[in-house]
Amino acid sequence: MDDDLELRTFRVGEIRAELRELRIRDDLEGMLEGTPYLHRRFRILQLEKRLAKSQGLYVHDLDRIRADAAARVDTWLPRARVEARLSAPWLPDGVVEDGHTELSVVWFQQPGADPFGRLAEILRPLDWTALARFEADFD
Repeated sequence: MDDDLELRTFRVGEIRAELRELRIRDDLEGMLEGTPYLHRRFRILQLEKRLAKSQGLYVHDLDRIRADAAARVDTWLPRARVEARLSAPWLPDGVVEDGHTELSVVWFQQPGADPFGRLAEILRPLDWTALARFEADFD
């Protein structure tokens, strides 16, 4: 296979996962007014709502963002919101159907910073088996 067509592979604890999707968005797009505090509160509400609805989502530094909001920190979150979706062939114990596991990771970083290097740093200490969700394969 041509090297240009292979997916990027990342180590997540003991699991090797393939990057399936990476999106970078301007996190301030569409904001007409606000403050760093309100921006953090709004992001926390959005992210907590997503976390409550879905397994297989990890928000990097969410506790720090919460603490900054509680302290009413007056600096903006980094402007780029990045979301990566990864998959691995690892299956939880007891699963007998065909499928794979997936994990989505969300973090904030400065525009222009290397998202692949940052993703590798974030993933390395995580426990895939505790965070990922099972997705059945459909034939």
